Amino acid sequence: MSNLKLNKTIKDKKTPTKVALTTKQNNNKTIFIWLLGIIILTYIAFSPSLKNGFTNWDDNVYIGENMLIKDFSAENIKKIFNPDFAVSNNYHPITILSLALDYKLSGYKAKTFHITNLLFHLLNTILVFWFIFLLSDKKIVVAAIVAIFFGIHPMHVESVAWISERKDILYTFFFMAALISYYKYISAQGKRKTTLYIITLLFFLFSILSKAMAVVLPVVLLLLDYYKTRKISKYVFLEKIPFFALSLFFGILASEIQSGAIAKLETFTWVQRFSFASYGMINYIIKLILPLNLSCFYPYPNLVSGHLPIIFYVTSFIVIVLFTIIFISIKRNKFLAFGFLFYFFTIALVLQFISVGQVIMADRYSYLPYVGLLFTIAMAYDWLQQQTIKYLIVFKKIASLLLFICIPISIFYTYERNKIWKNSAILWTDAISKYPSSEAYRNRGSYLVNKTDYDLGSKRVDENEYDKALQDFNISIKMCATNSKVFINRANIYGLKNQFELALSDYSSAIKLDSTDAQTFFNRAITYSIMKQYNNALEDYSKALRLNPSLIIAKENRAYAYVDNGEYEKAIADLNELMEIKPNNANYYFYRAFAYYKTQKTTAALADNTYAIQLNPEYSAAYFNRSIINKGLGNYKIALEDALNAERLNYAIDKNYINELRKINQNK
Repeated sequence: MSNLKLNKTIKDKKTPTKVALTTKQNNNKTIFIWLLGIIILTYIAFSPSLKNGFTNWDDNVYIGENMLIKDFSAENIKKIFNPDFAVSNNYHPITILSLALDYKLSGYKAKTFHITNLLFHLLNTILVFWFIFLLSDKKIVVAAIVAIFFGIHPMHVESVAWISERKDILYTFFFMAALISYYKYISAQGKRKTTLYIITLLFFLFSILSKAMAVVLPVVLLLLDYYKTRKISKYVFLEKIPFFALSLFFGILASEIQSGAIAKLETFTWVQRFSFASYGMINYIIKLILPLNLSCFYPYPNLVSGHLPIIFYVTSFIVIVLFTIIFISIKRNKFLAFGFLFYFFTIALVLQFISVGQVIMADRYSYLPYVGLLFTIAMAYDWLQQQTIKYLIVFKKIASLLLFICIPISIFYTYERNKIWKNSAILWTDAISKYPSSEAYRNRGSYLVNKTDYDLGSKRVDENEYDKALQDFNISIKMCATNSKVFINRANIYGLKNQFELALSDYSSAIKLDSTDAQTFFNRAITYSIMKQYNNALEDYSKALRLNPSLIIAKENRAYAYVDNGEYEKAIADLNELMEIKPNNANYYFYRAFAYYKTQKTTAALADNTYAIQLNPEYSAAYFNRSIINKGLGNYKIALEDALNAERLNYAIDKNYINELRKINQNK
């Protein structure tokens, strides 16, 4: 009897083990299949982005004109991590480093940058699946719903298809990684717990160094503690101190760097600011369900008799009601409270309560926050499917039907939305068609003028494109005449069309709006120089240099203007300083030679012309000027040789001058 019982006991112990192993294997296989399907669908939805180019919306700042990414030396990497070299009012060194790696791989080729963006989006989709899988007690369906809509949602196109938003997908990558490691840290023991804590802190640091919006992570960690019913103790708060310390430090740093982009507090009332925040919060939720009329630019509303449109006050009321519901649900419905508060905490900094930038909302701001809202929706769907009450059967079927309908619709809309980012003309035309704004017209006009900088296949700008750009700038100024950049852009076109009086007028208007831009003074100075108004030109060149002493081109042009204006000693002084910076610039020696010649320093003039020719053997004007000097010194043979060299290099030289030198040489 005892042997029989013993055998039965052994058999009972073995059986569950086999079942458990099989279940785990099946579970892993199911997860892999779900993830593979999600990644494939996400890739299909975003695949058009790989055919897109650069845009003139920050891509020039982050890539085209950003010298930090074009040198992958140790010295330059130090600059990338130096806050003094912040790019576009943002300190995000890891983002800039990733762009530098792309540039090192292929140079100025948009496809490489787009591939990296899409790759990180796919990785983020996997991390979202993993995090929600853990958070929902390993409910695959919940994780799959959140991950698929995170992956294919049209609102996420801006974050992925816009190269300059690398910071968004990169900070989300480290943010999600930090949440996963923290989730595991909560239940870990011993050394593993310490290791996971350090890993979480490092991921947090990397996230902040990718984008300052990551500073909200410590609050989200406390929210995770709440959701996991973690006992609130001194230890729970003490462990967050390093996280909050990092948030405080980088938050202050970001505020200082972005101070120029933050609107003054008196610009809007507190009621208006609350209305802006409420409007954004509700609209992001609406666009999660109905992503219609998406745009890269959502301008602030116009005030009517000092008041906002009624919809802003309506959304303020809705937000108050919504927060009341969430407050009540904190104890009764954790997944509702967690999901909404995750959304709120991760989007709060960009709800324009403190106005930063020119838009009241932006698609890219929804990238990470939507994880919270999608979690709530997915958990609600799962709860509904678990119900056995008869009258809920219809709702269960409707919910499943809506779910499956939304997936192909989202893929299609996202696929098409990616095409809008192909180039700046399509992008800004789309924005103008939905939300006409002064900035959208200005950006489209600016693109048309500078399209060769963004479209690699474009060799030149046609005359009709200058005319189209001029029309856009005219509309932009008519809509809002307080943006100095629009006047500068229009002035540049007037200059290209040789309409210099109109150009001067626009440059002057720009200076009235913003007298701190050295480039505007420089541009007006060039226009004055072309019109031979050298005194005015010299005054503007000097102002430009006072505003920006490192603007070397302004000092160069001032030196040349001094020569043209007959102020030779001042020209020589400027050229001497320039030679210390660029000792091998042939133009400097040529112009100084002319100034020396005019001040009767003939030997010095001859030496400078000779050195200019050594630096640039094709410098025809230097040959001619040296010929004149040599003729004056009686070196007729050398003078003739220089004149013939100038003629050979297509310098417009008088034939009588050459014939005169030939006769002199023949009679010698």
